[in-house]
Amino acid sequence: MTSTSRLPGSATWFARVLAAFVRRELAEVSGYRAAFVTRLSGFVFQVVALVFFARFVGAAANPHMAAYGGNYFGFLAIGFLATELQQVGVSGLARRVRTAQIMGTLEAELATPAPAWLVLAAAPVYEFGTAALRSAAYLWGAMLFVGLQLPRTNVLTVVVGVPLVLAAFIGLGLFTAGSTMLVRRSNPVSAILGSLSFFLSGVVYPVSVLPAWLRAVGHVLPLTHVLVVLRAAFLQDAPPSAIGGSLAALAIFAVVLIPAGAATFAYALRRARVDGSLTHY
Repeated sequence: MTSTSRLPGSATWFARVLAAFVRRELAEVSGYRAAFVTRLSGFVFQVVALVFFARFVGAAANPHMAAYGGNYFGFLAIGFLATELQQVGVSGLARRVRTAQIMGTLEAELATPAPAWLVLAAAPVYEFGTAALRSAAYLWGAMLFVGLQLPRTNVLTVVVGVPLVLAAFIGLGLFTAGSTMLVRRSNPVSAILGSLSFFLSGVVYPVSVLPAWLRAVGHVLPLTHVLVVLRAAFLQDAPPSAIGGSLAALAIFAVVLIPAGAATFAYALRRARVDGSLTHY
């Protein structure tokens, strides 16, 4: 039996690398408990502020909120959770790669016996896996403690839509992380995309309040379709057929961005190994 045949399969390697990421993150959290408590406290204050703001806005009848049952708190909560998922995509993975590059640990991670593509693939899976779990915990906590109501949830739309949402954001993450490795500095994509999405995608207000030409511009942004899908799933009890356009748009984003992001990342890694810049900043 050759040494190659004794190597674990791709699935086994991937599970080992992902478990290593989890252990490292748990070790970091346990070592920085004060930072964790501070972050959690800040989140609690933000949620309470959103509750009062939603009560203020929802106190008056608003025709733009009729499609959502007048549930502005739910509308706002989903808007901010989706924005956080996008931030994980456009900045979380890129920041992780950049930090590893500066700290000199990226080269060590890629020098392990695991194939390099598996080591790199585990990072977005871990980032988005924890972000999805965190978002679910936020929704559950808001329902339990501050009265968030989601009585019009369509489970089928959740099952169909959420994987497409994560796939589109993973593609964004791979592309921005690869670009960060290429230029070896913070990528401006995060700030630009975040600002445009907040303004045009309907994070805190329905896009129906925007002029038609701005709504058209907003349709080229992934977050616009993410919010349509998530709000249809959690606030409108809409079946997948009712939001087929946004589901198709997310599928196109995923099909285009994941290969493009993976190719960019692979090229950046190959160039960094050739010019010895894996640990340069």
